Amino acid sequence: VPSHVTAMTGIDALTHAIEAYSALNATPFTDSLAIGAIAMIGKSLPKAVGYGHDLAARESMLLASCMAGMAFSNALLGIVHSMAHKTGAAYSGGHIVHGCANAMYLPKVIKFNSKEPEAAARYAKIAKFINLPGTTDEELTDALIARLLEMNKALDIPACIKDYEGGIIDEKEFMDKLPKVAELAVGDACTGSNPRTITPEVMEQLLKCCYYDEEVDF
Repeated sequence: VPSHVTAMTGIDALTHAIEAYSALNATPFTDSLAIGAIAMIGKSLPKAVGYGHDLAARESMLLASCMAGMAFSNALLGIVHSMAHKTGAAYSGGHIVHGCANAMYLPKVIKFNSKEPEAAARYAKIAKFINLPGTTDEELTDALIARLLEMNKALDIPACIKDYEGGIIDEKEFMDKLPKVAELAVGDACTGSNPRTITPEVMEQLLKCCYYDEEVDF
């Protein structure tokens, strides 16, 4: 498939693995699949997307995607997917491609979830497993977020909804629809397994951060 499709589906698989690893329903079985997929995707996705379409990297992505799918089919997901599901086709300007939505939202959601100590410890374990720097859970979580942002930039993924496809998601329409979209996102099937609880009001704040690329400090 084309490079941009490889990038979007690859980040979707990575989100599957990270959300499965931090989900409330995670088990030792899903953990092993998820953490293995995370490591494989981190090494293989940049090569799979690059010119020449490295077939070994693509094979690794195929396997990692399956492993991540097995993990989340049993552990379930979190609010990255809740948000992506409800924003994807919500706006008249165009569709927010699912994998790109996940890529934009994942760093923000990790920061939000990391206020929950058990979630922060999970993200820190991911960071340690892929040899990121840091000594505390907060440092390691921030290192994981930084690595995801680096990957997004390398894959030409925008930092926020406002910049998506040159700005096709109108700001006024986004704000007008925000309360309803936030309500629907909280009601999504993936929200119940997220490691930190969230209300529609807080979901509105989080979606605003994803629209404007603002810091998540709540």
